[in-house]
Amino acid sequence: MTAELPDEAYAVGLAMSPKIGPAALRGLFEEYTPREAWERTAADGPRTAAVLAECWRHLRDHGITVLMPNHASYPQRLVDDPTAPPVLFCKGSPGVLNSVPTVALVGTRAPTRYGVGVAAQLGADLSAAGVSIVSGLALGIDGAAHEGACGAGAPPIGVVAGGLDDPYPRRHARLWSRVSGHGAIISESPARTPTERWRLPVRNRLLAAMSDAVVVVESRHSGGSRHTVEAALATGKPVGAVPGSIRSVASEGTNALLADGAFVVSSAGDVLVALGLRGIDPPIARRRSPSAAVAKPAPGEETRVYDALTADPTSLDELVRLTHLDFPALCGALERLARDGLARDVGGWWERA
Repeated sequence: MTAELPDEAYAVGLAMSPKIGPAALRGLFEEYTPREAWERTAADGPRTAAVLAECWRHLRDHGITVLMPNHASYPQRLVDDPTAPPVLFCKGSPGVLNSVPTVALVGTRAPTRYGVGVAAQLGADLSAAGVSIVSGLALGIDGAAHEGACGAGAPPIGVVAGGLDDPYPRRHARLWSRVSGHGAIISESPARTPTERWRLPVRNRLLAAMSDAVVVVESRHSGGSRHTVEAALATGKPVGAVPGSIRSVASEGTNALLADGAFVVSSAGDVLVALGLRGIDPPIARRRSPSAAVAKPAPGEETRVYDALTADPTSLDELVRLTHLDFPALCGALERLARDGLARDVGGWWERA
């Protein structure tokens, strides 16, 4: 039954074993092919073979690709990392994992409106400048960053903790679909793996490894973003932070990072400088180009938001009511419309440009 299965299927079987950790699996692959390693460790031949074949079908049915270090689409940023996953799972287009510069936009799951708007704007502007946004697809800042990035330019990249066959959190199932449709989502965890708390710091390490720089938009002192920051600093990657109000607990962590030497992020241009991409025109300048005014909004959420806008400024609360979008999705659509010259921010209210 297993004779027809590719090497990747045997690698999946090994990755699913609770008795074989990543380090042991890397050691096995250095000495044996995945099939040889699986045959040496499989304890119950026929029954295990049937389970292996069924798991492989499950991955194929859900459009999940298995990547190993010898594959062309395996992230090149991980190749020389001694702790890199020996087996990586991908939903979407694996080719985008190595295509352009990347920046992680991370932060709290309970952001302020300021934080959501900034994350969506940075996501849209950096994506328009040709930089892939990497984030964890969590609630709050992560989701807002990807809402801004989807469809704005460079392909977004999601890094998650659980299996790719079950979006988590459920509220982001639509966003998972958009990110995988425009770019890719990756995980160290096989399908049917729940998103357990202990997997989140592991996810954050992978998120930092996949990024050329890390930017924290809003974070409390003890927020999970700190894991991503520490992983980035350990490998010498630049870390930036968005300044926030000294009265806001959501900015305690970011203001502390700035005091510790993180570079200040007040626009996408600051991030491009940190990446050494000074020659790229800031996307903010293109948002007001006269020629963009004759453009049409992209189908979907942009059209819904554009139709709700008028020549008179409208509040964000009213736009949420009119469009039936959640706040991060609304901010992402507004930023993409602004980038195309179709909407204008007027003191926190929005109007057609």
